[in-house]
Amino acid sequence: MIRLRIRIFILFCVFTGQFALAGGVKMPYFFSDNMVLQRQKPIQLWGTAAPKSSFTIDFNGEKKKVKAEANGNWKVTFPAREAGGPYEIHVVSDSSFSFKNVMIGDVWLCSGQSNMEWPVSKVFNASYELRSADLPQIRSFTVAKDINTNPQSNTTKATWQTCTPENAATFSAAAYFFAKEIHKTQNIPIGIIHTSWGGTLIEPWIGLQSMGEHPDFKELTNPFIAKYKGNNSLEESQQAYAVNSKNWMEQFQKTDSGFIEKWHSSAYKPINWKKLVAPDYWENHGLPDFDGIVWLRKEVNIPASMAGKSLLLNLETLKDLDIIYFNGTEVGRGTWQPGRRSYIVPKELVKEGKNLISIRLENLSGFGGFTSRDASQLWLKELVESDNPLIIPLSGEWLFKSSLRIGSYPAKPADPAENRRNPSVIYNAMIAPFANLGLKGFLWYQGEANASQAVQYKKLLPLLISDWRKQFNQGELPFIIAQLSGFGALTSAPVESNWAELREAQMATLSVPKTGLAVTIDVGNPYDVHPIYKQQVGERMAAEARRICYGESNLQTSPLYESMKIEGNKIRLKFKYAANGLKSKEGDLKGFAIAGEDKKFVWAKAKIEGSEVIVWQDGIENPKTVRYAWASSPVESNGANLYNQAGFPASPFRTDNP
Repeated sequence: MIRLRIRIFILFCVFTGQFALAGGVKMPYFFSDNMVLQRQKPIQLWGTAAPKSSFTIDFNGEKKKVKAEANGNWKVTFPAREAGGPYEIHVVSDSSFSFKNVMIGDVWLCSGQSNMEWPVSKVFNASYELRSADLPQIRSFTVAKDINTNPQSNTTKATWQTCTPENAATFSAAAYFFAKEIHKTQNIPIGIIHTSWGGTLIEPWIGLQSMGEHPDFKELTNPFIAKYKGNNSLEESQQAYAVNSKNWMEQFQKTDSGFIEKWHSSAYKPINWKKLVAPDYWENHGLPDFDGIVWLRKEVNIPASMAGKSLLLNLETLKDLDIIYFNGTEVGRGTWQPGRRSYIVPKELVKEGKNLISIRLENLSGFGGFTSRDASQLWLKELVESDNPLIIPLSGEWLFKSSLRIGSYPAKPADPAENRRNPSVIYNAMIAPFANLGLKGFLWYQGEANASQAVQYKKLLPLLISDWRKQFNQGELPFIIAQLSGFGALTSAPVESNWAELREAQMATLSVPKTGLAVTIDVGNPYDVHPIYKQQVGERMAAEARRICYGESNLQTSPLYESMKIEGNKIRLKFKYAANGLKSKEGDLKGFAIAGEDKKFVWAKAKIEGSEVIVWQDGIENPKTVRYAWASSPVESNGANLYNQAGFPASPFRTDNP
């Protein structure tokens, strides 16, 4: 067991880049070519070297002598600089190296769950957006998913990428559209540190000490400390799972005839395969009641104008888990069931003439195949739109064949998913490494996973903000929150809503100084937790940043409920950020509900008077309280349509907040 722990620890250190070789100067991976460093703040560089060794760092002609401490750690600080570049940084030692194309600008750390993770390639009109993504002063550094028991000094291996049409396809969409707007208005380089993880709670993103010192959350930290502190059992279980999963997949492939016979290969000739007309389920095409692995193939003809170009492959939704191949090479896989399947096909795989798309599709229960009912959502097109964009439909005839029933699967190792729910473990691996790095501020797009815990979230989000500000030690760094978009059940009458309560908790966080809220209820989708209109999300987050920290304090962003006054049988509502007046979008003002002493809400009538709203309903003579957009999907459910004159939607609210 001891040998196993040592071996796993060594592998882990190598994997995270923290196993410093004697004599070599090492720096965290986020110091690389194309990086952006924060303007107007002292610039710190750090890393490891041989104990007590000396070397020189030359920052664009300014040289500093560096001496490592007895433990091998070193740090050096250069004076603050204004925005500019490109610069070069040279490390002169026995293992000399350089960083090129370094810019000085504003660096934003962008975090959260899958809606922050959502890439530009999957947004509305992605090919068109990428056409204009040649913005070399915008750079992105994406952190791989990882957890750790203790705060780390480095991330897993990654590099900064400049914003080109092809690189931007994998950037966080919300972060990219934010950066694009700030770059356009401020004319400075922008660095995005993208560190997010789909499906995660907020608790693992908060440092352990802050969680442990909070009276409401100390009980969450005690079991974690008792189980993991002082040992490597969490890291061991993660590494063991990785090894066991690899072994399982190898065993799985030996039982799957599709893998054995390479059904995804162009060299394979399908004989006696069935035909499926997509989009549809294979149960309707001669394969009833089949749960397990089915392979699908479709040949498409690529014209010369698309050959040698990266393509965007969209299959909308597939049921349930998929691996996609293009000309025999894997180009992506779906790791969770209800998500949109959109993949980038690298240009080196795309040839003129016949090309093969293959799908290994695993159905876990019920009907299997193409879930989408819209044939127009199955297509192949250029990743970056040209002057004459061409779309190749992928609906219609596909060949398919089953290969392995679910009952014949080898036993699968249990995913230690509970590990990543522990307090601080994601913070330790994905936030802590940047604590000495100069930042402009934070973007936060999370809350879906905590939607049933609004009361706790009202305390957890301010706790996260104070923890990060304390850890980074740069004062009250601006913190911009993306409020939850519309998603979930449509309702015909006023109802209670977990998602509305979580939005309320997010809005309550604005009591913390230098925080902003980007309201996004109008760009959601009741049937998809991942809205594709990330342009508005990023631009609205940028508007909050412009108001808070870029000198536009009078900018009228989303109207926020401020106060109410009962006037007979009506209630008058006042709002912040409505100085230039309010308006309804597309017709009469909707989305308001009103109640008397009995707290039984009914839809209300409402009208705008300048920067205020009057709410009433016939039959309620003594109104006591009002709610607005109080639903999971408020636009689709009750037509919520209150905006200010600048075009920002009002945040949902209730005046009866308990």
